[in-house]
Amino acid sequence: MKRLGVRLTTGRGGLLLLAALLFGAAAVTTGFVVERTLTTAETPVESVIVGVKLAVLVVPTLALLVVSRGVDASSARSVLEWGVIVGVSVAGTAAVTNVHIGTSPHSGISFAVSVLTAMNVGCLLGVLIGMHAADADENARLANERRDDFVFLNRLLRHHLLNAVTIIRGRAELLEGDVDDEGAEHVRAIRQRSDHVASLVETVQTIANALSENTNTTRVDIGPLVRDIAGAHRDSAAGANVEVDVPSNTFAESNGSLRVVFDHLVENAVEHNDADDPVVRIDVTERGDDVEVRVVDNGSGFPERVRETAFEPGDAGDSALGLYAVGVIVEDCGGSVDITETDDRTEIVVTLRRASPPT
Repeated sequence: MKRLGVRLTTGRGGLLLLAALLFGAAAVTTGFVVERTLTTAETPVESVIVGVKLAVLVVPTLALLVVSRGVDASSARSVLEWGVIVGVSVAGTAAVTNVHIGTSPHSGISFAVSVLTAMNVGCLLGVLIGMHAADADENARLANERRDDFVFLNRLLRHHLLNAVTIIRGRAELLEGDVDDEGAEHVRAIRQRSDHVASLVETVQTIANALSENTNTTRVDIGPLVRDIAGAHRDSAAGANVEVDVPSNTFAESNGSLRVVFDHLVENAVEHNDADDPVVRIDVTERGDDVEVRVVDNGSGFPERVRETAFEPGDAGDSALGLYAVGVIVEDCGGSVDITETDDRTEIVVTLRRASPPT
């Protein structure tokens, strides 16, 4: 075996040894059965049946030899364990099933063929299961490594960007009192864009948290949350007409970021509403185990091409990033989000898992 570059002390060497032993046992058994069949078979049909049984006996061992050589060395030991455990289990089940073998002169041989076939098939099945489990573990490990790298880079970028934005905004405030009216207009623009960049960084951070962490949800009272958001937008420069209809004590599961969801949906409905008298309404209803929050506006709605991929990653600007954040956060809460269009309104329906009120 050393000439093959495989040591028997390794998992892969053990796999090859197991496959070789099973193949040898199958070959010896096949030779013995063939010899007996040639002398005792009464009809061609009986010979064919015996041939099929022997093929089922031998083929899994050949497949096991081929598969074993492709097993990665790092996972070979666990794959070997899977093969032995499943093989022995299946063979034991076959032995128990065939314990009453009757009085036929071939009953002992049939019993051996049955148990050995079960062992061969079980070992092959166990190895395949072990390989799949090893691949899944490796993929999970790589995903965790990438997630950790992603979290680190995101925090690093967030730290430097927010520090830079804070410095830019602070310098702009220092300049504001020392410039004329035209210069003050430029300073205000710098401050506004700085605030906008900071908001984008926080949105990206929220998305990153939802994507990279195993979130534990807690209950939140939807009523005060959406009323506060509606009031903030009524008091904003846009002076939007935002109505709220929500029953008291309506609790839903939240990952702590639902404010971002509803704030963005209302903001998007206000900014992109092209009606002469724009109106945005937030309706909250309980349906069985779910809570539905509908953000309804009387604008022209989403273009069809946007509607189909509204909550997927896109490059269409701040609005697309915000909608993507909505989709990620709601999914992280165990909910869903959909868009419904009618002739006179657009509805974005956020469905959340209902939570029990505090006792």
